[in-house]
Amino acid sequence: MATWLIYALGGGWGHLNRAIALGRQAAPQHHVRILTNSPYAPWVETQLHQIACSPSVVSNLSLQILPTASFTETRHQVQRIIQNKNYDCLIVDTFPRGLGGELVDCLPSLSSIPTILIHRDIDPAYVQAKQVGQFVEAYYDTILIPGEGDDVPFADFPQAVHTEPWVILNAPELPPVLPTEKPTLVVVAAGNLEEMAFWGQLMVRLQATFSEANCRCLAYTCPPGCPPHLWIQQWPGLPILHQADVVIGGAGYNTVFECHALGKPLIAIAWPRQYDQQRRRGQQWATLVETPQAAIDAVKDLLQASRNPNQIQLYRNGIGDAIAIIDKTYSAP
Repeated sequence: MATWLIYALGGGWGHLNRAIALGRQAAPQHHVRILTNSPYAPWVETQLHQIACSPSVVSNLSLQILPTASFTETRHQVQRIIQNKNYDCLIVDTFPRGLGGELVDCLPSLSSIPTILIHRDIDPAYVQAKQVGQFVEAYYDTILIPGEGDDVPFADFPQAVHTEPWVILNAPELPPVLPTEKPTLVVVAAGNLEEMAFWGQLMVRLQATFSEANCRCLAYTCPPGCPPHLWIQQWPGLPILHQADVVIGGAGYNTVFECHALGKPLIAIAWPRQYDQQRRRGQQWATLVETPQAAIDAVKDLLQASRNPNQIQLYRNGIGDAIAIIDKTYSAP
């Protein structure tokens, strides 16, 4: 059975969720190790049993969580793991050179090990400044583009392959939508302290404005000011979004494409990110707003439309195609 090593470093939810979405479906036929430094990883590790689609997922899928360390020590930790070469395939999420450039010294020595890039959209200014395109062309055998379209920096590379967006659960795995007389509004709250405070304030205003609605806040920690009884801590969050009439959140990869897959209208704030392009993604797949009042006005417009609370959208998950593409890059032992 082949071993995959997935490099998923990054402080938010996106890298970790994409890696787990891929790993859980690959685990019945592969050993999958996910290298992560996400602050959410220790808690998520305790929840992995909830997404096990077979008993082998529990035994074959693991998180390799890096201990908190300095930039230099983290760089050395990653390089030691990569250069150990105790895997059959290296899959790198988003950052071709590594989050801190640590893969630049590693990939040239991996000529016998297939390397795959998961190409989420990334800031073209960074790509140009670090000459990332030349590095990708030289050292990546396959580029997987999971739903981000033709405008991402490496879309025209000969080794690029598009798939549908990656979603952590397949449509048949979702629980049924529970019928409710009231509309359900779900705020997906994540980000830095300032952003979490924004979500907390928005929850207060949503509850006051839409007293006839079920207002819920899906978050790892309860945002400041958010009434605690409205807070839901659950991973994965896809089943919660499945129950929503309207979702309000950021324009990160997971929130946008989970709402798109479920057919849920998303009202999004495009938060500034060093590498991600939330505004461009949000312009294509969501209704972008910038203030709490604009979000409330957008919710009002959406709630005026007729509800279909029992609507179920059967979406196509790109994970299956991605696994088949990765398998073709090497001969599994």
